[in-house]
Amino acid sequence: MKIVVWLGVIDAQEARVAALAALLWVGQISVTGAAEPRQPGASPSGIKGIDNRVVADSAVAPWNAIGRISTSTGSYCTGVLIAPDRVATAAHCLWREKTLRWLPVYEISFLAGYRDGKYQERAAIASYFLPNGIVDQQKRGLRKTGDWAILKLRKPINAKIKPIPLADFTQAFWKKTRRKGMSLIQAGYSYDQSEFLTQHAGCSITLFYRDDALMHHNCDATRGDSGSPIMIKRRGKYRLVGLHVATRRFGKTVTSGIAVTGHGLIKGLMSMARRGIENRVIAEDPGSYKPVQPAHRPLEEPMESVPHLVER
Repeated sequence: MKIVVWLGVIDAQEARVAALAALLWVGQISVTGAAEPRQPGASPSGIKGIDNRVVADSAVAPWNAIGRISTSTGSYCTGVLIAPDRVATAAHCLWREKTLRWLPVYEISFLAGYRDGKYQERAAIASYFLPNGIVDQQKRGLRKTGDWAILKLRKPINAKIKPIPLADFTQAFWKKTRRKGMSLIQAGYSYDQSEFLTQHAGCSITLFYRDDALMHHNCDATRGDSGSPIMIKRRGKYRLVGLHVATRRFGKTVTSGIAVTGHGLIKGLMSMARRGIENRVIAEDPGSYKPVQPAHRPLEEPMESVPHLVER
C-alpha cells in the first residue's frame, strides 16, 4: 500500500516512521576540533584502500538534500534533510568540548546543497534533541551512546529540495537488498575536499551489531563526513539507511566506518516518543539569531571508541 506523506510516496512502514518524525520537537547544539593538514601523497583516515570518492552535483536531487552544518566555532559536519523541517546528523557534532556544553541554536545553520561557498538555502535551527542519557555527568563529557541528533529548522526548507526518507534498515533488509544487486551510497563533505560534496557508490556493510542498531561499513568517509547519509536506491528513489558517525582502527592500517542504522534511529525515536525527551528544549529569542557563515574546519570524528545505542 502506498501512502502520500510529507516525506514523499513511501510504503506503510516508512509512513509510520515519517509520521513519528514529524511530531518531534528538538533541543540544542555544538562542534569542536580541527583537521590536521593532509601530507602529500597520504590518504585521509577513513579511506579504505583506493579512494573511491567522486564529486556529486549538489544542485540536484538527492544531493541537494545533503548539506553542511556550520557553526560559529568555525567547524562543520555533514547533515541530511529527512523531512521539510528536520535534519539528521551526528550528536558529537553538536557538543562544545572545551566548555562541556551544547552550542545554542542561533550559532548553527544548515547549508543545503553547499558547493564552493554557495548553497541552495541556509536554514536557521529552531531547536534540536538528542537520545536520552547521552551526557555523562560524572565524566563531564559525552557517552558514546546514540551518536545522532535531529535538528528542527525554524521553517520548512524550500520545497524544491526533497527530503530523503528514513528506512527501517536491518540485517534482514540488507540481505534482501544484496540479493537484488543493490549496494550502498555514502555522501558527505570530507575535510580534504571540503568545498564539494563527494559520494562513494558501491560500498558495503561488513557487520551489524547491537540488535541491528549499528553497522560497520567500508564506505570512504573521513573527518567532515560525520553525520553524512548512507543510502540505497530503491524503486528509483533514495532511502536513508544509516548515518556515518565514526571510524574505528584495527591495527595501524585497517579502518572501518561506523554508522547508526535506520533501524537504530527509528528505535531511538520511538523510545523517545514513548518516554518523552530527557534533555530540555531550548527556545531562543528569534531576535538573537545570527546568520552563521560557511565553516571551513571539519570536526575531528571519533577514531578509537565505538559509539553505541543504549538498550533500555
